[in-house]
Amino acid sequence: MKLPTEQQCLNYFAEYKVPDNIFRHCCKVREVAVFLAKRLEGKKIPINVEFVSCLAYFHDLCKMIVIKDFGANEFHKDATVTKEQAKFWEEMQQKYQNHYEGEMAHKIFKDKYPELALALRDVSSPRNQNPTWEELVVHYADWRVLREKIVLLGERLAYLKKRYPRTAEAWDKYERLIKSQEQKIFSELSFDPGELAEEMGREIEQKSPMVQHG
Repeated sequence: MKLPTEQQCLNYFAEYKVPDNIFRHCCKVREVAVFLAKRLEGKKIPINVEFVSCLAYFHDLCKMIVIKDFGANEFHKDATVTKEQAKFWEEMQQKYQNHYEGEMAHKIFKDKYPELALALRDVSSPRNQNPTWEELVVHYADWRVLREKIVLLGERLAYLKKRYPRTAEAWDKYERLIKSQEQKIFSELSFDPGELAEEMGREIEQKSPMVQHG
């Protein structure tokens, strides 16, 4: 399977003129997804951590295709979009009319990275009833990150309901789905969902070099 390197992933954000707030969100989702993938890999779950990394990076690469209110708004007060970015995405919205971000990403990557392109198309789709472990982990990681902060599902769901109005029935279905995915992931792990941020922080501390005093 061919995948882009980490540097190539980062280069796509520049090429597609992704606003900084979306880029930072993608980086945080990747951090969470890779952490979970490595823990699952340690439990002998068949999961490709490198694939997870690329999929998480790109899950919102094309998010601007569905955003109409460019720049700061009531949900993202510190968001900024340059004139160059706005012009680029106005053109993309004309080119990819009626496309969701996953559909646009699939068209971008299908020839060069076909497996990744299929996963990008399916990772956030409610029609994806049988996600791979890679898709499952990235989708869940996205639900746990609000902007650049790790939050519980309830807080993320409350935001999504305000940002993307749908019927109560549709949101109930989404909530049941993501909770079942959370249960599947954490049934393989030794800590609870509410301890995710703490566990990640503990791992960072363990990897940090010891400070010498003297």
